[in-house]
Amino acid sequence: MKCLNLVGPQIRKLRYVRGWSQNILAARLQVLGWDIDRVGVAKIESRLVHVDDYELLYFTRVFNVRLPDLFPRIDPARRLHDILTELMQREPSREPPKKVLALGTK
Repeated sequence: MKCLNLVGPQIRKLRYVRGWSQNILAARLQVLGWDIDRVGVAKIESRLVHVDDYELLYFTRVFNVRLPDLFPRIDPARRLHDILTELMQREPSREPPKKVLALGTK
């Protein structure tokens, strides 16, 4: 399956670490002025739709992150075309991201 955006997995991770459902994220984006629902959020996270540049700004605001934080980390030593080809062909994960425990917690 060809993926239509690069930011979906990062948006899912940012939402998950905040403990927000897709409905909560959609509601918070609506408060900011974006007419989006849970299905729209799910399609973005699943990489089934394109994300316009102005829509990225809504995500930076709702998550209080910088624009680069919405994109996967890219190894500068690798050829960009190869990285993008790999990222756009990858099947999106259906599992929620694993929680990272702080040192000294169980």
